[in-house]
Amino acid sequence: MRNRLLAIALAPVLALGVVAVSPAKANDDVKAKAEAVKANPTAELINDYMGTAIGDILTSMENDVKAAEKALAELKAVVESLKPEADDAKQLVDRAKQVVPILEQRIELSRTTLADVQKKLQENVNDAETLNLYREKLVMELSSKAYSAPAEANEQLTKARAFLAEAAAAATEKQGYAQTMQVLDQIGGAIESNLAREQMIGKDAAPLSVEAWVNGEPLTDSDLKGKVVLLDFWAVWCGPCIATFPHLIEWNEKYGDKGLVIIGLTNYYEFGWDDASGRAVPKPGTTPEEERAMLEKFAASYDLTHRFAIQDGDAMSEFYQVSGIPQVVLIDQEGKVRMVRVGSGEQNAKDIGNLIAELLGDSAPAGE
Repeated sequence: MRNRLLAIALAPVLALGVVAVSPAKANDDVKAKAEAVKANPTAELINDYMGTAIGDILTSMENDVKAAEKALAELKAVVESLKPEADDAKQLVDRAKQVVPILEQRIELSRTTLADVQKKLQENVNDAETLNLYREKLVMELSSKAYSAPAEANEQLTKARAFLAEAAAAATEKQGYAQTMQVLDQIGGAIESNLAREQMIGKDAAPLSVEAWVNGEPLTDSDLKGKVVLLDFWAVWCGPCIATFPHLIEWNEKYGDKGLVIIGLTNYYEFGWDDASGRAVPKPGTTPEEERAMLEKFAASYDLTHRFAIQDGDAMSEFYQVSGIPQVVLIDQEGKVRMVRVGSGEQNAKDIGNLIAELLGDSAPAGE
């Protein structure tokens, strides 16, 4: 699951967990995961493949439309070939099929500019089809900028609101404009959260607010003094969160005895452990004790040795402006927030790893 903006622009995609993928690794990752999911179409592998493949397509759209079209055709072929047996996997395949026409529409949108659509709407402010196209194109652009350049996204959003207000005043049909403004309000909230994350850099970290500890001994704020702390906001049902595990394992193994403390912050979601499949599954009515036991088995199944902390309410999520997961917050030895990253992309992993190395005095870039 990545974020509110994708929920607006690509609701079915959101359920599959989009993963930002660097161009250098995208093709190899997608091909490898396609072969894996065709051989064994489990819900976990479907989620992992779709997240990576969609991330590749969305990235390609910005620079190479033909490459995006080719990647989408390959995704469609893989999805059509899947014949899973488990109900949860069947549901994911159905969602994946819903994503294809949405991505086709986004590719078509990428062929035109927002300025062209805006000019067309100015010429006929009552053209509902052009207004819909303008809204979709605007959401598409803001979705890509909201996390990488929230200040720029906010400036563009302000201009768009002014333009739409002027167009709505001249239009005889107002409903479409009201709906568009509602969408922009949702985007504005997400952009504000990202701006707040940027402004968090250099500020004091929030105190721990933990209801229960799993996969290790409890920690206190005093235990973290003088340490580099990586807070990983995640959930067992989140495909992109699982995609970050290899990096978390690497960092914990490399720096765990050199001053790095990783804490995986999650919540109760009524998930239990299914011994037959060896995975976490939704189980309504699961007690907190049973869910903590599930987390222990979940950690062991992924070779995760860092501590999990079940939040006590939402104080920490609210402080760190968590609106999508995975989100990493990196805190230095002085207890100051040094970095906030949302998503499981390779660039995020590189940035986080390099800052950990810098803070701990490791001269070699992380991953080398």
